[in-house]
Amino acid sequence: MKGKIITNQENQKKSILLSIIILLIGIVLVTNSNQIVIIGFQCIGACILLFGIYELIRFFTIKKQLKTEIQSLLLNGVMCSIIGLLTILGASILELGLRYIIGFYLILSGVNKIGNAFLWRKDSSNIFYIYLIEGLILTGFGLYTVFYANAALMLIGVLLIISSIFDFITYFKVKK
Repeated sequence: MKGKIITNQENQKKSILLSIIILLIGIVLVTNSNQIVIIGFQCIGACILLFGIYELIRFFTIKKQLKTEIQSLLLNGVMCSIIGLLTILGASILELGLRYIIGFYLILSGVNKIGNAFLWRKDSSNIFYIYLIEGLILTGFGLYTVFYANAALMLIGVLLIISSIFDFITYFKVKK
């Protein structure tokens, strides 16, 4: 069995292409994080709907071929179709609910960290500042998530952009 030897130049071309793709994904996450979540819910709803349709087709096929009815297939098909359709149609409501849940969780975690910071204030000043800064950041991200956008996805997008920029810098430094 013959294998292809991958040269360093081919690896670099694949690396730069992957960096471009990661950069684009990062930009999309930073600019359209709410829309990404809505599209995700719509895709999940479409999969559930397709499974429901598949179960209904199986029910009618078995009914026609074997002259028997399997009620669980009919029930699964109808329920999955309804849930899938509701998920598709209510994707923006689900996104808003998810955003509020994540935001309030971040706010509560941040307030908890701030409270813990004041418990450590007398023992060690370094731990106090670490907890305080972490609590303020979490609370800020929580407020941002509740009022504006999905901060978690935006943060992932920013990290992807930074990673791809470092990849570009490395690629061009190695190329010289």
